[in-house]
Amino acid sequence: MNEHVLTVSLLTQAISQVLEAEFPLVHVLGEVSNYKRHQSGHRYFTLKDEGAQIRCVLWRGRAVPFELQDGMQVKVRGRLSVYPLQGNYQIDCWSVLPAGIGDLYLAFEQLKKELAAAGYFDPERKRRLPRLPQIIGVATSPSGAAIRDILTTLERRNPAATVVFRPTLVQGAEAAEDIARALAELESFGCDVIIVGRGGGSIEDLWAFNTRTVADAIFRARVPIVSAVGHETDVTIADFVADVRAATPTAAAELCTPIRREDILVWLDEWTDRVRTAITDRLDSAAVLIGDFLSPTTYRMLTIHHEHLRYQLAMCIERLRAAALRTAETCLQQQEQLQSAITLLHPLGPLDRGFALIERDGRILSANEQLAPGDELRLHRRRDSGVASIISVFDPVYQRVLHNGETDSHH
Repeated sequence: MNEHVLTVSLLTQAISQVLEAEFPLVHVLGEVSNYKRHQSGHRYFTLKDEGAQIRCVLWRGRAVPFELQDGMQVKVRGRLSVYPLQGNYQIDCWSVLPAGIGDLYLAFEQLKKELAAAGYFDPERKRRLPRLPQIIGVATSPSGAAIRDILTTLERRNPAATVVFRPTLVQGAEAAEDIARALAELESFGCDVIIVGRGGGSIEDLWAFNTRTVADAIFRARVPIVSAVGHETDVTIADFVADVRAATPTAAAELCTPIRREDILVWLDEWTDRVRTAITDRLDSAAVLIGDFLSPTTYRMLTIHHEHLRYQLAMCIERLRAAALRTAETCLQQQEQLQSAITLLHPLGPLDRGFALIERDGRILSANEQLAPGDELRLHRRRDSGVASIISVFDPVYQRVLHNGETDSHH
């Protein structure tokens, strides 16, 4: 009988391939023990429950919004991998989040204290909001009530402003990174001010806004950021770092539009009245002064001419006001046309038509790029996102339906 003998390396490699293919993504809940932070920045710990334990590694470049401690209940997200030199399997962690409410509050206070010491909350670095912003950026979920409240309020108060909406995840393991990318993209678009936030929820739902990733993105932004996270009683790290904290998404939109369209029209009317009154008073004073030195006949002629000038003045003022209103309406129409063009050309537009964006290594995958087995992809749809791993790659098969109803397949 022929025996198929494997070397230790080959057997370990085979085990690794099976495990990594079977468990490309895992979410595991457990208690931290034997936590060690290496001088290289990598962190090692054991995740355990009452019946088992498994080793975990968190590489240096993967941020955690709090300091791990033994005894803390956490939820890790990652993949199974094999460490050949010791023959161990472990979880290669992508993210670690506190699992218990008590641990969440502990992590919140840890990060808050750290950022306060680093100057993230200093009033001196807070920027004023522009009085009349031309481009307003919005980063929030496309399906929540927050975006409807924000857009409705902005349209009502200042329809001339251009609103750039960048849909983003607002909860889950991928949310913090997506929010940070959204802020950077809106800033590069040229926004004068950016609103970031979401509707209410539990502390777990709002946790993305309590991460170091989002705090750093707000702190690095070169334009004012308005946070509008949850309800008035909800307070997040993002609220402390933002230039202005709004109690609700509607309040955020109001803060970004301090001068409304109605305010401009009222100002225009008041300015017209002041000009008319000033000129009329000057004309009346001049008429009285002239009347003291002229004969009645000459005075009557000048009075008639004066009334004619007054009429012409009223007509000129009315034409100026009408021209100003036409200019304002033209600007509003141009703004609506530009907004329609922006919406049509937005790279996330295909999501509204039922398609998905595929991301590999932090960038969108084009149709000309090749796939390879083992590729880890992120799939972004309008309402959700997910992670996929390529198992195999094959050539496309084209089918042609013949006139007799048969199907002809060829590569």
